[in-house]
Amino acid sequence: MSTPLISVIVPVYNTEKYLHKCINSILNQTFTDFELILIDDGSPDNCGKICDEFAEADSRVRVFHQENKGVCVARNKGIDNARGEYISFVDSDDYLRDCALEVLYRDITAYNADISGAGGGRPGNNIQNTRCVVWKGKTALKKSLLDNPHTYSACRKLYRKDFVGDTRFEEGRKFNEDSFFVFCCFLKQPTVVIRNLTLYYLGGNPDSVSQSEFSENAFDILYFSERKQELVKENFPEFQAELNNIVIKANLSTLYMFCKTNKRKYRKDIKKCIKTIKKLKKYFIPITAGEKRFFRIVIYNLYGVYR
Repeated sequence: MSTPLISVIVPVYNTEKYLHKCINSILNQTFTDFELILIDDGSPDNCGKICDEFAEADSRVRVFHQENKGVCVARNKGIDNARGEYISFVDSDDYLRDCALEVLYRDITAYNADISGAGGGRPGNNIQNTRCVVWKGKTALKKSLLDNPHTYSACRKLYRKDFVGDTRFEEGRKFNEDSFFVFCCFLKQPTVVIRNLTLYYLGGNPDSVSQSEFSENAFDILYFSERKQELVKENFPEFQAELNNIVIKANLSTLYMFCKTNKRKYRKDIKKCIKTIKKLKKYFIPITAGEKRFFRIVIYNLYGVYR
């Protein structure tokens, strides 16, 4: 069997309702020189069976079954078993535009880049402006600290596998684990090309981690914020101001998750988040109107309640 150019890695867990659409969107790509790696993460529904059926029907599909160990372990297993020169990630409740791999591959080769990326969103919210931007050296890292939306997700990107090297997803975490993977890639000062074109669609699964109710996993947001602080202070101290911005964003995101619960045991954690935001408020750089509005509520309303 010839070596594929691209390995598409899909961790699969409890997404039976969405899985056919996800897999078909990959297999029907206009770019065909790829392998599809499906990691069945001990899914309790029929996902494992569905994966095996696709593997029997299409030689490009490879399936790995494992006990439930989480999305990070599943993605890492995909990286370790990828045979392509490039790797890409897709969540099993999402799907791709038919030209996604073609555009990402064309851009990463045309710009001699380490990572190519594009837009993503809900169906119907298409970005059709095809303008490209290129980040080189420390620029991608700075964009991440400024909370650029293209730095959030490990999906909707194509990575040179030899550039990724030994970088892996931090196992045992469920919130912000993918953005931390991207951040760690950006620490290597890559060349990144971003095309302002929607190629990746969110399936709208209400049971996905990003849509779920509050859980203790929300503290992963603050954990990864602390990890970023350690790495930036050690290697890029000139980005301290931008780092403070991302610390504020992490505390805002955690506070937003706290809004989904009324348990009094989190009162001290809420108070700590608010104090951190208040202390660093001059470094806040809002991306959206909603983010700016929530920041103002925290500073001018919640601070007085919890101080």
